[in-house]
Amino acid sequence: MAPGIGVVAAYDRRWLRADVLGGLTLWAMLVPQSLGFAVLAGLPPVVGLYAAIASMVLYWLWGSSRFLNVGAESTVAIMLATILSAMADPGSDEYVDLAMTMGLLVGAFLLLGGVFRLGRVADLLSRPVLAGYVFGSGVLIVTSQLQGFLGTDVEPDPYLTEIGAVARNIDEAQMASIAFGVATLVVMLTMRKFVPAIPGALVAVAGCMLVVAVADPDVAVVGAFDGGLPVPGIPSLSGSDFLALIGPALAVALLVYPDSVLTARSLTYGTSDRVDANREFFGIGAANVGAGLLGAFPVNGSQSRSFVLADSGAKSQVANLAAAFFVLLTLVFLAPVFDYLPVATLAAIVIVAGFGLFDLAEFGALWRYRRSEFWMAIVTVAAVLGVGMLIGIVIAILLSLLAAVLRDASPHTAVLGRKPGTDTFRDIADHPDAVTFPGLLIYRFDAPLFFANAPFLRDDLIAKVTEHDARAVVFDMESVQDVDSTGAQALDEVLDELGHRGITMEFARVKTEVRDELQQSGVEARLAGIGVHLEVDDAVTHYLEHLAGDTDANGTSEQPQ
Repeated sequence: MAPGIGVVAAYDRRWLRADVLGGLTLWAMLVPQSLGFAVLAGLPPVVGLYAAIASMVLYWLWGSSRFLNVGAESTVAIMLATILSAMADPGSDEYVDLAMTMGLLVGAFLLLGGVFRLGRVADLLSRPVLAGYVFGSGVLIVTSQLQGFLGTDVEPDPYLTEIGAVARNIDEAQMASIAFGVATLVVMLTMRKFVPAIPGALVAVAGCMLVVAVADPDVAVVGAFDGGLPVPGIPSLSGSDFLALIGPALAVALLVYPDSVLTARSLTYGTSDRVDANREFFGIGAANVGAGLLGAFPVNGSQSRSFVLADSGAKSQVANLAAAFFVLLTLVFLAPVFDYLPVATLAAIVIVAGFGLFDLAEFGALWRYRRSEFWMAIVTVAAVLGVGMLIGIVIAILLSLLAAVLRDASPHTAVLGRKPGTDTFRDIADHPDAVTFPGLLIYRFDAPLFFANAPFLRDDLIAKVTEHDARAVVFDMESVQDVDSTGAQALDEVLDELGHRGITMEFARVKTEVRDELQQSGVEARLAGIGVHLEVDDAVTHYLEHLAGDTDANGTSEQPQ
């Protein structure tokens, strides 16, 4: 059974009002955006609504986020137009078939990701990356709406930023658009403060449409469009065209998944909600397959619409189902009413949602916890703003991985001693009362042993052997979860150096998987005595009994070195 059916079976009916009103708020924003993004993709405007219906219904069935809205988005639309315009004329039947096939292929790739449980990819999206992405998304969402809010129509290409384009052409702003935008902001913020149970965005939309219908001001409106219900179908395409789309479809899938999952995870901030990364493959994949079958194009999670939905007071994915129902009504009956919806009103709704993403407290928490993570969040913000969301995410993830590798390249190490009266061993730097044993170095390495820190291990261990004038070494490997071939080679080199000095080495607390690796590499066969001990205390007892003839087996000569 699809997970969404189980959610509806346990649905709290007290949420229905909030979900329906949230669906209406989403609908008012979804329709014009979907029409515009379809045009941006080189397709008939109504195709954007077909994509919306399929995406919202199928994501509800298989997705895991309460608020994520999946549908047409500008990034994918632009990417699609770039790919397909080289293969067919935009708007032609062949072009539509290519777009449908792209949706089906993207969906297939994402479904395969779910089948093979590749959701761990989403675990690379760390807290600093998430904080930076959310903040950067907020900036992009707000700035993307400035032209609609001000009533300007400026080509941003000659300018470095969207804000710069608007600022340099501020003299073209239309007072009527500004008035509708400001009125929408006032209504939304006032109602949020004094009557939060009523969705201010929906009230603002209704009020502004009424004013336009009665007064007919000179203001930019969304405009009417051709309606009609979608008819499912299979694209007609040659084998060569199909093969030519496989690579681009994989590229689009690699854009859609992380962008959608990061948006879904952003929506859980400050809540107990959790996003199942593997289910997201199925949810977003099914949405793309559905969009393709209804004659549409690839879809992904929308940052702006999802945050507006969450901001509206909606409680569940039933709000998306309500919006899908309203889109169906729109296709049949309501296409003409969008002649009365000001663009500035929609822009103001999105701006309010965008400002809600500026969580400075989160950056303060990162600053207090670890400065490197604060700067990671700042770099993510800069990357998202400088090179766009997708490349920004990739850069941030790569930086996170690099930071993790650098941390493990110089890990914490410790010389251990026994806490008096116990068989527990602790770092003598933190526990000055811990007892050490003359001639014995008990060494701990707090990281996996791999290519990046293998030289560090070799140098650090030899230095500590020299510093403590050791005749034997016990290597506590409790914190070593893995040893790669470079790490095994470093252990061989350490054993060579210790052998030249007449120093023996044994291991303690070795995990089963790591011991298998040590046996396969031949390292274990080179260890002295028993070789591998279950506990550090066992290794110490063995040293006292067999490797230090002048030391009492009862440990009476124990004393700090």
